[in-house]
Amino acid sequence: MKFELKKNCLAQVVAIALCGSFVSAAQAAPITINGFGTTSATIDDAGYFHSGGPTGLSFNGREFVNHGTFASNWSLNANGASVAVADQVLGNNPLATTAFGVGGSISIVTNLGGGGGWGLVETVTIPADGHVAVQIQLTNNTGANATGVQWGVGFDPDQGIPVGLGFGTTNEILALGNSSAVRATSLDGWSVTLHNTTSAAAFTVAPYIDPFSCCSPVDPAFMLAAAQGIGNYGFADNSINLAYELGAIPNGHSVTFGYEYVMAVPEPETYAMLLAGLGLIGFSARRRRAV
Repeated sequence: MKFELKKNCLAQVVAIALCGSFVSAAQAAPITINGFGTTSATIDDAGYFHSGGPTGLSFNGREFVNHGTFASNWSLNANGASVAVADQVLGNNPLATTAFGVGGSISIVTNLGGGGGWGLVETVTIPADGHVAVQIQLTNNTGANATGVQWGVGFDPDQGIPVGLGFGTTNEILALGNSSAVRATSLDGWSVTLHNTTSAAAFTVAPYIDPFSCCSPVDPAFMLAAAQGIGNYGFADNSINLAYELGAIPNGHSVTFGYEYVMAVPEPETYAMLLAGLGLIGFSARRRRAV
């Protein structure tokens, strides 16, 4: 996928208008897509994971996000200020988008006349087993050129909850720049990685682990300035995030970029180590009671 900055053409306007006409008659989100018999994602109108049902983000029967204080969000900045923050905890929809299903994908489109001059087309697909891919097309229709455009996306992974292992995950930044990736792993080895899929340089891409909160949106300007490095950030109930510095978007132009959630089950040896550890804990507890 390439980072693209392009001027809108009549075909784009017509396509979005047709989408707007379609979604006005379609049932509103949440909409669920399934793939490969193992992977599913449920998305609300605003473009974040859904919290009101059994599935938000799921792989091989394990739910990754829909537990506790649910957190899934994105943020948009421009001209040195916040433009929009979409947060599942608040249940808001700042760019007036509507979701609808198209085959095996979900499209989230700004309704005509909505969005305060910013247009969003978000496409969610399941391209492979355990993968949920997101492509964002952001359009500046404000009537003025925009500078310092930034995008942030994040969520709180809680895949240990379904098996009684709590809210915490081991949180790691795996790579920076165009390869930016951040991973959260539960105590039993189930992991989810949020990574950039934009192949050409979107000025800056930065992974971020929020050391302060599991569940609040993080300003992309703050994430970019933090410039966290590769490494293990410990075991805690924290959100994982990506931030994009998209630079200037002239009026009437669009930028396209993307990211992906990759879920994985633990290797057999991880299960063996976990069971051995639990066995030792149980043996120690029995010895204490016997003494």
